[in-house]
Amino acid sequence: MTTTTKLKTKKAPTVTTDTYEWFTCEYGQYRIVSTRYSLFKSIDKQGNDLITGLTEQAIHDCTPLHLLAQQPDYDGKYDTVIGSASVTPDL
Repeated sequence: MTTTTKLKTKKAPTVTTDTYEWFTCEYGQYRIVSTRYSLFKSIDKQGNDLITGLTEQAIHDCTPLHLLAQQPDYDGKYDTVIGSASVTPDL
């Protein structure tokens, strides 16, 4: 009977350095990156894409509101529907 032993190799721990510029608002932290086609987007600490916009200033203005709307205790005070939200067929 032959026995085979497996050699265990230890992997070196990976070290990542966070070199991003993080912006802080009262609802969380986010960073802004440039995307393809000269757009900008914000990303939260968990790596989720938040919003995309034409200018970096627009992302700075809208991301805190987006983070507010993601909070569990958000009451919907900025949610509005303008016009009709239903589609009616023309007969």
